[in-house]
Amino acid sequence: MARLTKVQLADGRIVGLSPTQVRAVRAIRKAGTYYAYDGISRATVAALERHGLVTVKWSVLTWTARRTYRNRSMCDWVARPVRGA
Repeated sequence: MARLTKVQLADGRIVGLSPTQVRAVRAIRKAGTYYAYDGISRATVAALERHGLVTVKWSVLTWTARRTYRNRSMCDWVARPVRGA
């Protein structure tokens, strides 16, 4: 099991973040705006959003495949760091 890093948030809460989540927060803060498919998983971004470290705008694109007539979906997101967190 990964060792959790304890982080104190701006509102005083203490949360445990995995090493992957710590790297993701640093990358988002460095970039300012981070897009889907740039190397951070949806699960990691969702966990950071639950903790209040980033704000995420989610969108879902759905289309119908031409030959099979099946619906296909793709989840997009844009993450930005929260000021003061």
